[in-house]
Parts: sequence; structure tokens; C-alpha cells
Amino acid sequence: MLFNRNKRKAQSSRISKRALNQAGHRIMVLLFTLSIAVNLPGIQPKSTNSSSLISIEASQDSTTSTDDGNSDPSLSSPINIPENISSLLPVIKKYSKIYGFDWRLILAVIEQESSFRHDAVSPRGAYGLLQIMPETGEELVSNVSHIYDYRTPEQNIVAGIHYLWMQFNRFYSKGLDSLECLKLALAAYNAGPGRVLDAQKLAIYFSEDPNKWENVKTFLPLLSREYYTLHTYVWETGKPRSGYFKNYRETINYVEKIMKNYEKYKKYLAK
Repeated sequence: MLFNRNKRKAQSSRISKRALNQAGHRIMVLLFTLSIAVNLPGIQPKSTNSSSLISIEASQDSTTSTDDGNSDPSLSSPINIPENISSLLPVIKKYSKIYGFDWRLILAVIEQESSFRHDAVSPRGAYGLLQIMPETGEELVSNVSHIYDYRTPEQNIVAGIHYLWMQFNRFYSKGLDSLECLKLALAAYNAGPGRVLDAQKLAIYFSEDPNKWENVKTFLPLLSREYYTLHTYVWETGKPRSGYFKNYRETINYVEKIMKNYEKYKKYLAK
């Protein structure tokens, strides 16, 4: 009898512990959801206008007067393309067309990556106008017939456009919004595709659409170490596949600055 009582007590203890864990998990998910919607620094609440950045910027541009003293000077000033970039426009336009991109988008990526400096080198070793990492450049040279040297300005452009195209195809499938895929591709270009895939995994966990940039942008901060408790519920290893991510602000700003400058170039440069 004593054995049976102890057995029932142990079973009851396990059930109670499991119930507490489940309740704790539900509370944690609720708190994470609230933090996503309200308190994440630098992230807009979901109640804001959900229109794409393109449509918002286009709407603002259509009512901007160059005579208005309150106008954004970046949208009311002529575009000055540096001389070294002007000489490379034929290459930019040619390969943008081959890969299906608007050449003005590539111009915006070059501005963000290197500020139009062909000899720019990042602390991590990324090189050139489109900041190609050495390992990425070597891989492209080995596998793409028309890329043979990622260090010359012309070849750096070709390599960068090809790599952006690779990221776009990674996220694109029939029926998906190509603008959303472009933003995901830009994020992958900056942070690496693994970071975007990890953020998509979190979006799926919270029953959000993983193919929308606004959702991925929201979940990128949750890849940081401070959310390690959440990670134990999402990944068997207890952490994101690509590890903790602390530079999420850089990636979010990167995508949104490029899209803003792309709109500026579309306003002032004929296709």
C-alpha cells in the first residue's frame, strides 16, 4: 500500500510539473507576442499602416513640392552620380537586365554597401563596390563562368548582382510577392541567408507569414541571446541554427535605406 501511495504521489508530481511547464510556456509565448507588438526597440507596432514601403514612398513623393521648405532634401535634390560610377553604368545596366533587376536598385545597393568607393574594404574583409566577402568571391569565381575576378570594379558588380540574384531565388517561389522576396534577399545579402531563415522559423512558430519582410523584421531581434528561453522551444539544439544574432538593427536599417534610396533613384533617373 505504501508503495502504491508513493507511486501515485510521484505520478501526480510529474503531472503537476508538466502542467506547470505547459502553463509557463503559454505565458512566455504571450509575453513574447506582446513584446513583439509593443515593446521591441526600433520595431513598429502591428497597428501601423501595413502598406509596402514602395507604395508609402510613392504616395509621399506625389505630394512633395520642391518649393516647400519642409520637403525632404534627399527627394528634392538632383542625383549626382560619381564619375567612377557613371563610367560603370553600362556594366550595371547590362547585368541588371540579365538578372532581372532594375539597375537603379543595384545603384542603391552600391551606395549602401560602399558609398560608391570601388576600393572599400570592410573590417571583415568584404571588398569593392558591392562588398563581396573573399570566400563568396572565390566560390563565385569557381562556379560562374562569367565571373573570373571579383576584385576589379566591373567584376565586383557582376559578382554582387549574381549573389543578390542567388538570395532572391532562395526565397522566391511561384505566387509570392516579388517585392517581399527582394527585401528578404537584401537582408540575406547583408546578414547571410541563415539569419533570415532563422527569423522565418520564428515567424512560423508564432503563426505569422514568414514570406513578409515586416514579419521577418519583427523577429530578427528575437534571435539575440536574451531570448534564449524562447529558442529552446523552437530549435532542438536550444539556439538558432545560425547562432545568436546581435546586429539585427544594422540589417533592418540596411534593407530600409536601400528601398528608400531606390525610390529616390526611380524618381530622378529614367529607367
